[in-house]
Amino acid sequence: MNKDKALESVNEIKELMEKSSKFISVSGIAAILAGIYALAGAYIATQVITPDTYLIVALELMAIIALSVLAAAAVTAGILSYCKSKKTGQKFFSRLTYRALWNFSLPMLAGGIVCISILMHEYYDILASVMLLFYGLALVNASKFTYSSVAWLGYAFICLGAVDCFWAGHSLLFWTIGFGGFHILYGILFYLHYERKKS
Repeated sequence: MNKDKALESVNEIKELMEKSSKFISVSGIAAILAGIYALAGAYIATQVITPDTYLIVALELMAIIALSVLAAAAVTAGILSYCKSKKTGQKFFSRLTYRALWNFSLPMLAGGIVCISILMHEYYDILASVMLLFYGLALVNASKFTYSSVAWLGYAFICLGAVDCFWAGHSLLFWTIGFGGFHILYGILFYLHYERKKS
């Protein structure tokens, strides 16, 4: 009985330390939804962009779809993380939140600049690779302030982006596998491991 109480106390202390040093309001459902948005975006792209579509028009449509997916995923993640922070008792707007956000945003901003440069110089074949690589770097960078498993998702994106660099003509497929498939798989595993236990 004493052993059970001691173990319970250790777990409580561990939880308190985690709350104070890590942003634990990450939501598995948000990752799943982000993956679904990406799959929907990829499907829309295949429907509206045909071989007859002018390159500039195709690029504009792809940019609109990608930005829409990003915006929907960001808003969803923000809302679900805020709701989860209320449940866990962690402050959503805190120094920890800003640190996690900054460490995620910096590689994303750098990647965005590189993507703009790629579009200007018309190196379209490597655009998806750059998106995957910089997003992976952003996840690894932000993982220091949240669940360590986020880093593994980042490594998966980096590996996928590296493979895509050397496999021309399949950009949309790799983009869909990464932003769609990886997010859904990670979200399910995250929910089962971290969230279902506590619900």
